[in-house]
Amino acid sequence: MLAPKRDSRSSVLFIFVCWLATTAAAIVVALGHPTGASNFSRALDIGKAIGLNSLALLVAAFILAVMFSVMYIPLPRFGLSSFIYTLLVSVGILYFEKTGLLFSVVAGGGYSLTVGLLGLVLIWIMRQGRRKLIVFAMTGAAALVGIVTILFNQLDDQPATLQVSGAYPDPISAANPGQPGGYDFTFLTYGSGEDLHREAFGEQVDEVVPTVDASHFITKWGVKRKEFWGFDPSHLPLNGRVWLPEGAGPFPVVLMVHGNHTMEDFSTAGYDYLGEQLTSKGFLAISVDEDFVNFSNVSGSPNDNYELRAWLLLKHLQQLQVMNQSPESVLHEKVDIEQVALIGHSRGGQAVAMAADYHSFVEDEDVLESMSAVNIRGVVALAPTDKSVDQQKPYLHNVSYLALQGARDADISDFRGDRQFYRTSFDPDVDGFKATLYIADANHAQFNTSWGRLDQSLPKGVFLNQRQTMAPHDQRQIAKVYVSAFMERVFNGETVYDKLFQDYRYGRDWLPDTMLVNKFQHASYRSILQFDDDDVETLHVRGLSKSDVTTPTDRKGKDQSRDALELEWEKDASLSFDLESEDLRTGLGESAEQLVLTMANIDDEAAGEQLSDVTIELETADGITVQLPLDAFMPLPPVVITDFTHFGLFDDMFREGKYERSWEPVYQTFELPLAAFEQQDSAFDQHHITKLTLQFKAAPGKILLQEIGVW
Repeated sequence: MLAPKRDSRSSVLFIFVCWLATTAAAIVVALGHPTGASNFSRALDIGKAIGLNSLALLVAAFILAVMFSVMYIPLPRFGLSSFIYTLLVSVGILYFEKTGLLFSVVAGGGYSLTVGLLGLVLIWIMRQGRRKLIVFAMTGAAALVGIVTILFNQLDDQPATLQVSGAYPDPISAANPGQPGGYDFTFLTYGSGEDLHREAFGEQVDEVVPTVDASHFITKWGVKRKEFWGFDPSHLPLNGRVWLPEGAGPFPVVLMVHGNHTMEDFSTAGYDYLGEQLTSKGFLAISVDEDFVNFSNVSGSPNDNYELRAWLLLKHLQQLQVMNQSPESVLHEKVDIEQVALIGHSRGGQAVAMAADYHSFVEDEDVLESMSAVNIRGVVALAPTDKSVDQQKPYLHNVSYLALQGARDADISDFRGDRQFYRTSFDPDVDGFKATLYIADANHAQFNTSWGRLDQSLPKGVFLNQRQTMAPHDQRQIAKVYVSAFMERVFNGETVYDKLFQDYRYGRDWLPDTMLVNKFQHASYRSILQFDDDDVETLHVRGLSKSDVTTPTDRKGKDQSRDALELEWEKDASLSFDLESEDLRTGLGESAEQLVLTMANIDDEAAGEQLSDVTIELETADGITVQLPLDAFMPLPPVVITDFTHFGLFDDMFREGKYERSWEPVYQTFELPLAAFEQQDSAFDQHHITKLTLQFKAAPGKILLQEIGVW
């Protein structure tokens, strides 16, 4: 054979470097795609990755070397073959991980060239007769990679990237909802008692409950999934992690459900921090197990995945009714089925909305009959999906709603929970509300303690920027404060926490330092002006370079739920429109106390800078005018810019440009107490306002005005 003749001993070192590099890549892939739940199976995955890569390198190098020898290429043929294999593997792994063709070529090619350069440097060192330096060089290269990784990601707690300045309102005179309450509690589990992987649902389960049959609509399960779990759709378990307050009961019930994480990497225990917090406040909290519904690297996902998640939640509510009525159950007379709230994360965030709107998605007569006794009073969605199921989406009516979303979310990168906000409605006399909270430094995974810090599995996760992401415990503190306050408000009528949802600054002593954008509407809220082309003709415009109705889009270029009036100015400008007396009536027909503006800053060229010098002027029928700065109520926050990849270098090409747009319009509600204007001038009559004017002074700016309302 001619193949080895061009390869010297130094080629062996080069081939070894290529083997190390491709083996490292194979191990990363194995870590990101586990095929089993135990440490042994993870070790086996790594072993398979090392073995298969070694065999593939040997075969590929031999075949290519023979080809090069036949072609009489005057280069070290095994060394060249090893480099080509490294290049193909590096690019191929990224391409099949759906990072995008261009990104795969750039990142995989860059990795391969770096490996090749390192190999050549080591060969040069060896030929200089300094073989001992090779070990030091390779150690130094590994250390350099580690240092660069730390600098890129900075895993320690990060300072807030954005802050809103201005005078803060006085804090709420109420207990911090994010601190433990006064209830002691007991932890227990219920389930099938036959779980193969988790003792809490297996031999150590506290109460065995029957399985349920979903075979009437779940037909895609797979042999491997059945082997892993030990059951098929005809025997799905109802497993729950329960935090039971001490006391006679019954207690309001909160069901929590995870999203679509890797099946082999369990998710159900990831909300223990919320379960403990809520139970300490006197709520019966249950983390619902749907790990067996999640995506598997071996068997994919079951069909009708979203419907199945919602259906299982309803089956848990049905089972809780049985347990509540059974003297033998540990939950006997502990469940207040007329006071129920649902919390969901990611796909679970959509599942809870679907479960609350069960008439639109469930045809199971047995479930529908049992739900007639259940009163779902609240839904909380943590970074939810919002996918159409059978060409429809959930609508909530007379159900309070809260959505939390992180601006650094690299999984659900656009604010989909905001869409459900607009699909939530109330009768005016219902004591309910809907709210959203946009968290500048939060990501997707950190709402679940089991999911780590990366929003994408390895190897894609390697390329995600963590420098802007807040510490995990800070993100969960925000979740604890808002979720706990929401439950106190929904179940116990603690209206003092309304201010937290209206303006996060009321809870500043409870929250970590980060910029938040909040939107709030009470059930009695009534919109008096939403913008379309006809409305523009009735506006009085002065000095605005732009005042057009537009349909804003999210980060993926999809239309947002409402049109808005886009305003742009370079210097002094104003916008005003006329009001009539009936405009200032709430949904209940009462005189309004608050004038509400819903606006978003879209001046991305001034990212990081809040918009100041906005003045609100109200004029009465008898010509009395009062002006107050918008900052006196709440500042308009800056545009939140996110670099999803390191320093934003690959945002345009990574994952086929899913992160190309680094921001999206995020609306904040500004509540202007009419009494505040009356206090400025005793002659001002808040019940006879005829004109509202927005004045923009000095600095240029660009905003969206979505609607104006009262409550």
